[in-house]
Amino acid sequence: MKTTLFIVLLSALTLTTQAQAFRPPELNVQYHRARTAWLTGNSLLEAKARIDRVLKKLPDDTEALKLRSAILLELDRAEEAHRDAARAILLAPDDGEGYVLVCETAAATDRVNLAMEALDTASNLFLAQIEQYVRLSTCALNLAQISQALSLARIAVAQDEDDPRGHVQLARIFLQNDQYEEARAVLTKAIEGSIITMGAVLADTQLAALYLTDPLSQ
Repeated sequence: MKTTLFIVLLSALTLTTQAQAFRPPELNVQYHRARTAWLTGNSLLEAKARIDRVLKKLPDDTEALKLRSAILLELDRAEEAHRDAARAILLAPDDGEGYVLVCETAAATDRVNLAMEALDTASNLFLAQIEQYVRLSTCALNLAQISQALSLARIAVAQDEDDPRGHVQLARIFLQNDQYEEARAVLTKAIEGSIITMGAVLADTQLAALYLTDPLSQ
């Protein structure tokens, strides 16, 4: 299992290196600055402008297409985001992250059947990051696929038990499904294990309700 995982990670690293290799240095700088602006949330418009420059010169850059799709989705331009995601998986049909984006953008544009197909495909592909499993789990939850949402959240936890995102996602799913005791148990265990702080939980309006009130009595 460890050998297989190493090979998959090595393949992903190779693809990333190849993507950087075919970009001219100035476009590679634009790509990484766009990604930084998106990740930090400093300026989505700046991120969009920079990634547009990359795609104007390299329209088949799948990493750039995925990044612009994610940026456009956050800008509430779901239709455009969907076009970029669809093109990304056309160019790279084995890219799990691409299908995560298709699921998200298809759901956001009321293409429910397509979103469901993308959810199933992405669930059967390797996703390199916990964040991608959490996003796919959220998409499953939005599509009322509770079992898949739970399964994906548990994979996120298994990938790194010290990362709070998987635990928080599990709690959100239980909470949305009115399983308050289960949600509280997940968070309490994470708090006791120093994975997340009570302060962080109480700062989250949705999750705080599990401790500030008794949902079971409502």
